[in-house]
Amino acid sequence: MKQNRKQKAILATIYTLFVVGLLLGTRCESRIHLTTPEQDAQHLAHLAETIHSEADLRKVERLASQYEIAYRKSYNGAKALYFKTLCTPILDAAGERRAAIRSAEDYLHAQEIALQNTICDLDEAWNMPLGDEAAELEKLAQNSAHILTLRAELEALIMAKEQYANEIIEAGYPAEMLTEMGNKEAAVAAKAEEIAAAERKSHIIILANKLQFSRELTL
Repeated sequence: MKQNRKQKAILATIYTLFVVGLLLGTRCESRIHLTTPEQDAQHLAHLAETIHSEADLRKVERLASQYEIAYRKSYNGAKALYFKTLCTPILDAAGERRAAIRSAEDYLHAQEIALQNTICDLDEAWNMPLGDEAAELEKLAQNSAHILTLRAELEALIMAKEQYANEIIEAGYPAEMLTEMGNKEAAVAAKAEEIAAAERKSHIIILANKLQFSRELTL
């Protein structure tokens, strides 16, 4: 008996929330004040000119959808379609505007990272202990040889991964082989990072000698 009462109470709560949701949705739709398709499209166009973020773009797209629904409910499908025809180039232009802003943001972010990396390189180069030119050339040569070894290891890892991929296909993609493929891909990525670190070391050695002693180290 208690279980039945509990189930009825849960169902009653769900129904109440559903009704409230419908009422809120109706109220939200009622806030859309229709004038003419041309004027309402122009209103969207003005809003689209202020877009700077993804949230701004979603807001304009959502408003256009609400207008279209309101036209369909208050008039007919033909007028709703006409309004959509007017809005489509506006929304396309808004998307392009946001894409351009995002591209500029990504460029600035990349420039900031590059500047930070340059500052870190300069700081490390200025503080690197250096020997005479012969010792520095030997250090650079050893690191260059190490890079060649790492690259050969990377090539071997890539070849092994590609061969294993063929084996997975022939075996029908078993789960354990897919897991092992993930390990091989991780090993390739780790080796690539190791190469990048070694290449940066050569860069810092050359930069340090140039900054501290105006040496141009070349192998």
